[in-house]
Amino acid sequence: MKREDSKHSPTHNSASSFSRRDFLRGGLAASALAMGAATLTGCGKPQAVANDAETLAATGNEELDAITARLVERVPGADLPDARPIAPVEPPTQWDDEADVVIVGVGGGGIVATAFLATQGLKVIGIEKEGMVGGASRHACTFANVYGGSLDQNELEFAVPTFPPDVKAFMRLYEQDNSYSIDEPYLKNMLELSGEACDWIMGQKDMNMVCLGPIWHDINVHEGRQNVVLGMNNPTNAMEAVALDAGADIRLNTPCTALVYDGERVVGVEIEEGGKKSYVKGERGVILCAGGFGMNRDLIKAYLPSAYEGTVQGGPMAYHTGEAFRMGLGLGADFAGFDSWSCWEAAIDEETAGGDGQFWHYFWHGERQLFHNPWLIIDKRGRRQPYFAQTQELFANPGGQMGDLSNCAAWMSAVGHRVYSICDSDFATNIFEKNVLLPTQSDRNRIPLTDPDVLIDTKGLVTADWLAEVDEAVARGAVKKADTIEELADMLLLDRDVLKSAVDEYNEVCEKGVDDQLSTPYDPSWLHAIKNPPFYGAILGGQMAKTMCGLRTDERLQVMREDGSLIGGLFANATTAGGLSGEANYGCFWNSTVFGGVGTSWITGYIAAKSLLESAS
Repeated sequence: MKREDSKHSPTHNSASSFSRRDFLRGGLAASALAMGAATLTGCGKPQAVANDAETLAATGNEELDAITARLVERVPGADLPDARPIAPVEPPTQWDDEADVVIVGVGGGGIVATAFLATQGLKVIGIEKEGMVGGASRHACTFANVYGGSLDQNELEFAVPTFPPDVKAFMRLYEQDNSYSIDEPYLKNMLELSGEACDWIMGQKDMNMVCLGPIWHDINVHEGRQNVVLGMNNPTNAMEAVALDAGADIRLNTPCTALVYDGERVVGVEIEEGGKKSYVKGERGVILCAGGFGMNRDLIKAYLPSAYEGTVQGGPMAYHTGEAFRMGLGLGADFAGFDSWSCWEAAIDEETAGGDGQFWHYFWHGERQLFHNPWLIIDKRGRRQPYFAQTQELFANPGGQMGDLSNCAAWMSAVGHRVYSICDSDFATNIFEKNVLLPTQSDRNRIPLTDPDVLIDTKGLVTADWLAEVDEAVARGAVKKADTIEELADMLLLDRDVLKSAVDEYNEVCEKGVDDQLSTPYDPSWLHAIKNPPFYGAILGGQMAKTMCGLRTDERLQVMREDGSLIGGLFANATTAGGLSGEANYGCFWNSTVFGGVGTSWITGYIAAKSLLESAS
């Protein structure tokens, strides 16, 4: 492996016949201008685009003027500081390292892609900016493929909507929940290859996953030795071992800073290693597996405008900042899945009226479990808001019990895009009386963590002492605690009379024991009157779960430009790629896609790796 000192930098060009600036002006820039020629020369919003181009030129960033101006014409805000495309760099005069394939981001999909290609005999270098592999996948509770088609699922005779799997029947079902806006050849290929991907993943050493039909559980979770917090920790470690045993080189704490492009194809990456820039060649190409951009507010504002209004917490993890998406845009890539994203309920607004002001908190924390539950939930006018539970048959859709996603959509659509949840001091007892989960439901996020014996080391993210975590949230001002309803109203920035009337009316419903107000009524087990001080409340919105907008690809997951041409040597798994949930999918009823969160990443990581392998063979 080459690791020689080099003197290059992003501006130190090789002895090629074109400079980086010439390439961008004559290649990418020309392409961007051609794609937007009508709008840029007089149709649509000509004056706005002209002004944007002039503004961009004035900044001195000439190389990205045409690409960014075209994006701004399509997506206002695409030129915000943390949303702007990241330009590629030219190949260096000398590479520091060389491999057949470079994987950018060794989360769930990245570790699968790395392991698969390494076991096929390729030299693979994985670049990971965090200190461990696995990313958000470690923190999930299950692996899913709701379509079916794997050997495990065939043995159980499981498929949706009928067994044996019928890809066209499933596509008809799935498209109706995704606005009929998914590219059909793309969706069809993802479904048809999903069974093969699951078979390869589940067949690896020490995976030890149990198939339950639409989902797989780690055997420790399935048998109760571990709860679902970090439920994919063991499978992630197993896949990492497969990759390392096959000779993969995984670089931790090593961010990728740019893609390297030779004018025809992506040939490697620029990385930051040991405080200096290094260059790693990917002879056959690069796969982007770096996740989404749920912690990048500029990208959210531009590409997920409904999330910008409705979410109060980012995620799913704090490191999802979207650089890989911006690098693809810097090569003139198109995007797919505009305004498509999935979310979790009960995120607490820690900026509007108290709290620590942070945009990310761990989604299993005690105060989150408290407000995952049905208390009195109102909008700013005091009107009750719905609560949908997995125990309600209405929400037993083929994708799983998705009442929590319906809550997100309802609550974030309320006036002010926030709701207010209120309970009294009996919450610690009442919370365990609520009939909100089916016994078979794997994701127990509405039931607080109480048993330290089945909670593995979370590195301080969460404990089994959920009440102490509620107290911590009160201390920092995220959860409001007051001796009177009037005082609680002040803390929640609500009108005192509005909250008092809402509480009185709700208490009457609770005393009757029958909810005759909402179209989907509260279960009687949820009806606990608010009488005993101190009283508790929080301002709730949504938490970003997955950003389903990303780079557009073809059905083989090769990254595509707006004119339909493919960028040589560049592939991306979902969710760095977008489109698997269609366009304008507010909340994503399938918890992102037919494969859920982990399956989306892992299955498409396998498909992207296989596609690159076949395209280069």
